[in-house]
Amino acid sequence: MKMRLILILSLTSMLCSFFVTAASNYDLEVKIFAAKASERYYKLYNKIAEETYSSLNEDDFEMIFTKLTTVKVIANELVEISLEASEFDLNKVQDPEMKRALQNLRKVGELFVLGEDYFSSVLINLASLKELSTDKDVEPYMGGINMPDHDDSPIAYYPDIQRIFESSNDPDELKYYWETWREKNLVWSSVNFYTIVEAFRKAAAILEVPVLQFWYRCYNHKDFFSEMEKVMEEIRPAYRQIHAFVRHELHKKYGNDVLDPKGPIPDHLFEQVLTQAWKEGSVIETYFPFKELPPYDDFVKDFDARKAIDEVQRFYKSLGFPDFDDQFLNEQLKEHDDTANSGDCRADIFDLTPRVFMKYCRKVDFRKFMQNHGYLSRVHYAQEKKNLPSYVFSSYDLEYPVGEAVILSACTPKHLDAIGLAKDFEFTNATLMNRLFRMGIHTIFNIPIFFVHTKVMNDLLNGTVEMDGINKHYWYLMQEHAGVEPPSDRSQEAIDFPYRFYLDLEQNYQTKKFVSEVLGYQFYRAFCNKSSQADHLHNCDFFSNLAVGHDLKAMMSLGSKESWRDTIAKILPDNPGLHGDALLEYYAPIIDWINNSNVENKLKIGWNNTKKKII
Repeated sequence: MKMRLILILSLTSMLCSFFVTAASNYDLEVKIFAAKASERYYKLYNKIAEETYSSLNEDDFEMIFTKLTTVKVIANELVEISLEASEFDLNKVQDPEMKRALQNLRKVGELFVLGEDYFSSVLINLASLKELSTDKDVEPYMGGINMPDHDDSPIAYYPDIQRIFESSNDPDELKYYWETWREKNLVWSSVNFYTIVEAFRKAAAILEVPVLQFWYRCYNHKDFFSEMEKVMEEIRPAYRQIHAFVRHELHKKYGNDVLDPKGPIPDHLFEQVLTQAWKEGSVIETYFPFKELPPYDDFVKDFDARKAIDEVQRFYKSLGFPDFDDQFLNEQLKEHDDTANSGDCRADIFDLTPRVFMKYCRKVDFRKFMQNHGYLSRVHYAQEKKNLPSYVFSSYDLEYPVGEAVILSACTPKHLDAIGLAKDFEFTNATLMNRLFRMGIHTIFNIPIFFVHTKVMNDLLNGTVEMDGINKHYWYLMQEHAGVEPPSDRSQEAIDFPYRFYLDLEQNYQTKKFVSEVLGYQFYRAFCNKSSQADHLHNCDFFSNLAVGHDLKAMMSLGSKESWRDTIAKILPDNPGLHGDALLEYYAPIIDWINNSNVENKLKIGWNNTKKKII
């Protein structure tokens, strides 16, 4: 099943923009070629939708082989389009939009240009990296008490070890799992990761595009990483304040033997803080008790899965989006099977514009209810761009920050009160701060990690660092940007990336998450400003605002017809780029509170160099 999902995801992330207009005879040839390519893409997308989306039985090897053969046929077609585009001479193209069309057409072959190597090696490497988190190969910590019935059978990082990080306050136990999981996966992760890095370099060379341009291909931006660096500089002062506060609380909890009160935070404790942000017993429990949070799951206790989807759809309809048609409701919206509902079920979205498919989870809790607001943004985005030529279906991954903005509105006390879910609960200022603090730790502590993960790939691909020096480079970046150190001395031969580094690596998922978080807050603030609400930004609800829906649809309907910057300008006309100021404004109340607390406790802001060695 995992292999099938990887094949689907590979095929649904293939396009970036290439908009064409007529300018000269040669440009006319390009236009004709692009039009024919559009027809070919429509057929490909339909083939994927009809032949690849249907559920598979993992044991039905004959069926899996048939699907793989279909994918290979589609891949060959994409490679042919790339090669045909490469036959045009860019120097003869007068119209810049025509030139851009050819430049992007050359890239649509993606990693498929590697031919049989992709299917025989790279695809297997990608699947192997994904399975690092679910392989049950770690012996339980003998001193721990967090496994049910003290089961001594081997466990996996996800969900077993992750759950331990959510509940354990034993630093030795956390350190054990941090180190053991990496030691178990050292060779396997190194081999597979190295193969994938080389695959991107080779594919970029075949396509005759710079490797970083290929890596950031779905942003169609000359120097996209510089946008991310700018955000990091903007949020750095606030991050250092929050880091100092959290480090102080960890030091009070664990003492000098576990962490230096003026140094970086050990990574196993940093991960503990992230996973326990919404749990009882987190580092902020003294100031903002978990028991005083709103009873969020009780708000949706009367929802079944379809009722939850309907409630989310009501939000989008209030913005002026059309209701779902019968074909989507009857054929493209499905419930996960029972197997998928074991553990932490996650919805699946397959954007095969002009059709989009969604599998939702049967269980309903508040977290999944909010996530559905993000998932449906992808469905509506696909609907708004479906009438475009298929070669501009790509949306620069903007459906994700749109979803973040909608979630930020939908989770506010104002919205929960307005739709009647929180009618029996009173949100006090203390409750608002409690909620905001936990959101802030989860968001602001994650952003430097997404940045470091992106920079690791950025520096590997452009040759700044070689593979044999990557672990030392990784820990340099973690200290520099996140104030995090390893729990113990580490080997240069190791690769200490966390399991989430490898998630959807071929899709540049870490960059996607960084952009989604930052741009989501920018979109949210723009929508709140359009709503002219006087409340604090963290309690703004743009539900029922048709002007917001108008701006959203204006951006969605462009697909990738215009550049990334011109596209987001439909929502951010005054400053269309990545900026951290909206996020900082959203969390201003807790940042101010932390600043005052740090002054009172006379804390060091920033961190000394780590004493841990990479040898």
